[in-house]
Amino acid sequence: MSEIVKYHNDFNKIQLPSFTEQEQNLLFLIFARIKEKGIDNVINLYANDFKINEKLSNSREYLTENINSLKYKFFKANFKQIIETKTEVIHKYVNLFETMEIHYVKRNPDDGYDESTLFNRITLKINPDFAYLVNQLTTNFTAFELEEFIALSGKYAKTLYRLLKQFRTTGKAYFEWDEFCKVMDIPQDYRQSEVDKWILKPAIKELSKERNLFDQIRVPFKNLAYEKEKTAGRGRGGKVSGITFTFKPESVLMQKLEKESQKIMSDEQKYLKILNNMKLNQVRFDYNDKLWQFNDFDFDEFKIIAIELVRDEYENLNFGNHMHFNAKNQEQFFKMIDTFRKRIR
Repeated sequence: MSEIVKYHNDFNKIQLPSFTEQEQNLLFLIFARIKEKGIDNVINLYANDFKINEKLSNSREYLTENINSLKYKFFKANFKQIIETKTEVIHKYVNLFETMEIHYVKRNPDDGYDESTLFNRITLKINPDFAYLVNQLTTNFTAFELEEFIALSGKYAKTLYRLLKQFRTTGKAYFEWDEFCKVMDIPQDYRQSEVDKWILKPAIKELSKERNLFDQIRVPFKNLAYEKEKTAGRGRGGKVSGITFTFKPESVLMQKLEKESQKIMSDEQKYLKILNNMKLNQVRFDYNDKLWQFNDFDFDEFKIIAIELVRDEYENLNFGNHMHFNAKNQEQFFKMIDTFRKRIR
């Protein structure tokens, strides 16, 4: 089944400054990993973890380009906390990540003139001031499926998606117009007709579209529509002061059933995806003081097949013996996958 991204609804108020469609995909993949590994831990994500669509899977250069762009925007995505005391009001700005390290590998380490690099790993530590935003035990969480989010086309559709998901059970959402434009990152010089034509109508169309995910026909927001609210003023129609979105609400019972189903299936889906990626990329990993190359697997038999890589006298790597790594049960199998995955070179 699909991965679920959960974050506190206050995150919806954060403006993601000029984040592209692909950069939003990468950001919310990171949220999924934070949920999986826990907010108190250092999060390590490797190049293979970011192979979430065709473009990112087929080009390491394209992934590197997006990571390089994303790293500068990470630290522009500040969250404002308003703290009020008896004598003053404090606006506190904090960043989502306490630290962020990006590791690159040299494309040609033996070439003194080639300084080009490719992305290898990113290491993140959550800012403690932001911990409550990703603490999945609170009641104010928005939950959505990562794959559904990634499948959406257009940065405005993605932003509107995360804004509306917090109202999934009510089917109605109202936003002050200035705040909405800020969070959506709508250009300030757009006329109302341009906002409708280039942003709202395409986003509504995308979020109302049927799509097949996990062998199910899904529509993010059924019967989605919007209406602008205006205040009296000069000129025709007055000034836009707010916007209301309406759509068919999700039933609470259906949400509970989906969550229970995802709890049962999510681990199997996740590890099957990891294995397929390891096989596709023929990843190399260290184990028992030896270097191995992933070759194949049998998910039902809890088996991984790898080839030992042996260095000759000239330091060249040559294929050695095949090894079948077997587990007794699924739990041990998943632990074995995690062990190999953490030791990928």
